[in-house]
Amino acid sequence: MGDFGTALLIGLGVLVAVGLVLAIAALVVIRRYDLPVRGIVATLGSLAYVVSPVDAVPEIPLGPIGLIDDLLVIIGAVVYVHGLIQSRRGGGNASGLSGGLPHQPAPPRLARGQRGRR
Repeated sequence: MGDFGTALLIGLGVLVAVGLVLAIAALVVIRRYDLPVRGIVATLGSLAYVVSPVDAVPEIPLGPIGLIDDLLVIIGAVVYVHGLIQSRRGGGNASGLSGGLPHQPAPPRLARGQRGRR
């Protein structure tokens, strides 16, 4: 294998490692903070976009500039999920879009074994 083959293998290894780290971080956040469905969809959707070969700005012809859209999708998902976590913790709306609405208490939380039962 020449220099190109070695560089390609190293690049693929780095991409796989970054993908695994992102997937593990997403699963930890989903499990630890008990995200609602919209948070899970945002997290998994952003991961699917990053892994997908279809991009708004392709990496092959543009080089590192093509990674900007992937980075923006990840940042957007992190900001959105952070806002969901803050609102579930009672810290208010993290984005500041509450518009002076009165604070409503969160519904009571059920234990893991009690969910779905009435």
